[in-house]
Amino acid sequence: MALPKSLSALFLGIFVLLTSPAVAVEGMYRIEGRNPAQGGTYSGEAQVKQTGKTYAVIWRIGELRQIGTGILIDNVLSVVFQSILPGRVAGRPGIAVFQVDNDQITNGIWTTLGDEATGQEVWTASDRP
Repeated sequence: MALPKSLSALFLGIFVLLTSPAVAVEGMYRIEGRNPAQGGTYSGEAQVKQTGKTYAVIWRIGELRQIGTGILIDNVLSVVFQSILPGRVAGRPGIAVFQVDNDQITNGIWTTLGDEATGQEVWTASDRP
């Protein structure tokens, strides 16, 4: 007896998800970015850790800390984040979208809630060859 087409497609999708190799984007990265608000550049580091089916991301740029949660689909890591400065109210939430090549985050764009422009970041893995 043949399975209905929709059920066959579901099983094929589950098989592909379960047998596809995981992308290993975890690690420490050096970051270089351009801020659209002031037009200046910045540098810092970011740490990425897989947490189940999501990724925890922490940026460190001078005293600024940004924390985020990301979802990896194919070669794109999308992260919602929020800035935290010690002793200050948290910054506006934002979204960042990064390209993943050869299991490493390479570059992306970001914006914060209500902004009309995007910033850019280039990431270089600092704990891997």
